[in-house]
Amino acid sequence: MAQDIVFRGLTSPLRLHGAEAVLPLLARIVVGWPYDIRAENPGIAPFFSISGTPDAGLFLCQSHVEPKPALRLDPVNALCDAMAALALALPAEDPGLICLHAAAVAMAGRLVVFPSVRRAGKSTLAVALAQAGHGLYSDDVLPLSVTVDHVAHGHAMGTAPRLRLPLPETLPADFRDWAEARATIRNPQYSYLKLAGQHARGASLPVGAFVILDRQDEPAPAHLLQVAPDVAMDALLHQNFTRDRHSADVLQVMAATLSNRPVFRLSYSGLAEAVACLEAAFHQWPEPAPPAGPGAAVAFRMADFSGDLPVGSDGSAIRQRGGTLAQTIGNTLYLADPEGRAIHRMDQLAAAIWEVLADPVTPEAIETLLADAFPEADPDQIALDLNSLLERLSLAGLLEVGGRT
Repeated sequence: MAQDIVFRGLTSPLRLHGAEAVLPLLARIVVGWPYDIRAENPGIAPFFSISGTPDAGLFLCQSHVEPKPALRLDPVNALCDAMAALALALPAEDPGLICLHAAAVAMAGRLVVFPSVRRAGKSTLAVALAQAGHGLYSDDVLPLSVTVDHVAHGHAMGTAPRLRLPLPETLPADFRDWAEARATIRNPQYSYLKLAGQHARGASLPVGAFVILDRQDEPAPAHLLQVAPDVAMDALLHQNFTRDRHSADVLQVMAATLSNRPVFRLSYSGLAEAVACLEAAFHQWPEPAPPAGPGAAVAFRMADFSGDLPVGSDGSAIRQRGGTLAQTIGNTLYLADPEGRAIHRMDQLAAAIWEVLADPVTPEAIETLLADAFPEADPDQIALDLNSLLERLSLAGLLEVGGRT
């Protein structure tokens, strides 16, 4: 028997083929996003499918929103992957949304957003803040819209938070006991928690600050330090935004957002100390709250993945490709190709070479400029590094053959 799980506000469903056994688990994960269970509609493509298999306890899982191989997974991991696909399906049907790989918690009426940094403990910290009474909007994926006047709003997903197992022994015993008592479904890898008062799908708040987590293995006092906005951009860039959105639109929106929202780095080792540090910092905000409600949102274009990108140089004069967006965030230059396929971070030297490429110039001329600027550098290494950079820019569709130099 085939069934479609249709989440309110979405057209594309989660499709089950002989996988009714996951339905009770789904109800414990999607706790704040209403959905209907319907007979399969073959005329509508699903965003994810889960199918029963002859292997006891395993289901064949296939994402239809990103190119991933089908996997045989247990029920909990099957729904974990389905929720990741749901986070991609949501903005695919709403041009005003992108999704950040980030946790977000409401503090004093605004969202503190924690971009994902590998093994930094964002989900655990977000859940610990929820334990302390702060509203959880997301522990992993945050839908984000930005108004035409550059106010970013985060939106609750309405899904239960998930902690990776086993919980570290270094976590406070009272937190581990509290989390254990609220575990609703689990497998050897993950535990989903049932939290009282969690925000449902549709709730939104303006973003107050971005906090990059720097968890220390050795004991260290919790310390919050304001940093340059490109630190947050780098964290978000490495975790990918919604991949079908035009990268130039995403780059412009994030540049505007990070220019008017503070970015901090939280160094910490103890969970309770980190919570206390954040509560002290964000118990109030220095400026008045923006108008209630997210307002009219910027609409993102779709990226163009059709066709081949132009390839730049065969030794002829080259230049910046027309239509490329160059945007400085903090002290870092980022580029987005005209098709909107990707965002590229330039280091200081690459940014300087990009400026040289504003007018047609041959690779040999750039090499001469670099040799004059760095007389003590090995000329062969200069040539190798320059060729590597130009090849990278060319393959990314950021260069075009220029006119006369």
